[in-house]
Amino acid sequence: MTLSPGYRMEDGKMVRTRRDRNAHTAVTQYQVLSSTLSSALVELQPITGVKHQLRVHLSFGLDCPILGDHKYSDWNKLAPQKLSLGTLKKLGLQQAKARHIPLHLHARQLILPALGSRKEELNLVCKPPRYFVCSLRRLDLGMPSHDQNGDDEAGCVKAQ
Repeated sequence: MTLSPGYRMEDGKMVRTRRDRNAHTAVTQYQVLSSTLSSALVELQPITGVKHQLRVHLSFGLDCPILGDHKYSDWNKLAPQKLSLGTLKKLGLQQAKARHIPLHLHARQLILPALGSRKEELNLVCKPPRYFVCSLRRLDLGMPSHDQNGDDEAGCVKAQ
């Protein structure tokens, strides 16, 4: 599925956005890999390369801000992300500590085109950081099999 917002929420109503002459077109393809009632693991593929594109599309386009994204979690102000009581409980946090949650945005794969003397594209793959994997487990979100790492369990602190 492709995301290219032409509308936004304003005072609870859908408002068509006018294209600014200086605005850049931003297109993102996305796929939900795992979800619960309050959270989801989403794979994103930016088709264009606009600054903060993924964060803006998830937060304002899908109304699904990235965990730990305090900048784009609210339309009107820059403030620590507000999380549901259920999410806070699963993460073992109180709302006052939500400001310390790191941004859960991970570049799993980058494919660089063949350039210069390099005849083939370069495919870079990176496993998610430990805190990311721990958060997925706490939120009961399944980890794609190609990203699972058996030794990450030891680094996870159990939520109480």
